[in-house]
Amino acid sequence: MITPDNSLGLWVILLIAALFGMVGERLGWFKKISGALMTIILAAVFTSIGLIPNASDTEISVPSYDFVFTYFIPFSIPLLLFKLHLRKIIKESGRLLIIYLISAGGVVLGALLAFSLINLGPETYKVASVFIGTYIGGSVNFMAVAATFDFLRSSLFPSVIAVDNVFTYVYIMLLFYIPAFNFLRKYYPEAEIDEDDDVDYKTEEVPKAPGGLLEAITVCLLISGLICWAGTAISGWLAALIRTDINLDMLVITTLIVILANLIPNWLQKYDTIAFDLGMFLLYIFLAVIGASCDLRLLFTTIPGILMMATIILFVQLIISLLVGKWLKFSLKEIMIACCANAAGPSVTAPMAITFKMRKTVTPAILISILGYLIGTFIGVGIGILLQ
Repeated sequence: MITPDNSLGLWVILLIAALFGMVGERLGWFKKISGALMTIILAAVFTSIGLIPNASDTEISVPSYDFVFTYFIPFSIPLLLFKLHLRKIIKESGRLLIIYLISAGGVVLGALLAFSLINLGPETYKVASVFIGTYIGGSVNFMAVAATFDFLRSSLFPSVIAVDNVFTYVYIMLLFYIPAFNFLRKYYPEAEIDEDDDVDYKTEEVPKAPGGLLEAITVCLLISGLICWAGTAISGWLAALIRTDINLDMLVITTLIVILANLIPNWLQKYDTIAFDLGMFLLYIFLAVIGASCDLRLLFTTIPGILMMATIILFVQLIISLLVGKWLKFSLKEIMIACCANAAGPSVTAPMAITFKMRKTVTPAILISILGYLIGTFIGVGIGILLQ
């Protein structure tokens, strides 16, 4: 109904799909299903009923889709990583950092095992590497690894997103319940909990961006644009130097924003909230385009194999974390927080620490989750190259 050259109409539909996911998640319309997945599903429905063109149709050119694929992911990466302060993470994360890194190692071992057992075709290594990125870091790394391996337009990509969004919540629910299992508790030391629930745990006060909202938005986009511009130039030179056809843009862009975030952390922190919201907006629009490329029949036929891969990866992560954590005398609650930091990121890890009455662990839990944003992309791409 909306033709490929009707860019204004297509942008309206993409914004509707993105807004539906955002508002629905805020108001709890979808229960445990993320707003990101619902954005994909709504856009897929729009495509299936013929409202908008299919983004996976290589016989037609859709300028709006091409623009999103080309620019939105590179621009979103720096915006989402303004707060990645390595010195603070290492200094304040304490012993939780150790079990977090062990848990990340479990993700890698699980991905290697899943790759050896399950064959999804020539792109199996891409699925494994994307899962490594997201289960060590998060959605930022998911997209960065996928872009590096030219996986964003793959027919498997929507299914991987669907499994990642839905199955991860099932795994997180398991992590919340495990410390209550009596048959496991007797093998692990008890966690140090906060007896006084009335203690006021103040969060760090974030300075406001100078000059008002309009200026702050412009500054954030300018910083992201400069990093993307420099990153693509450097990655082209680097790819020629090491003679590879792998797209190194995301790796270099991630490296540059990490360097900048640690050179001028106090200044960038003023813009972090606005930058993060801008980055999430770009991601939601991108996910709407991913939904527009969905073949719903293919989505449900490819999910079982991908679901099995995710199950193996997270099961191995959990077993490795439990075994090594027991040997190093970590409590069950600390181990679960570390696993959650890998699989779900700070938005779930912090509430988990509070639920476990370990409020002094909230800040370290958030910090190790943020560390995942740095290492997830590099480990995912590295293992992907190995498997390829």
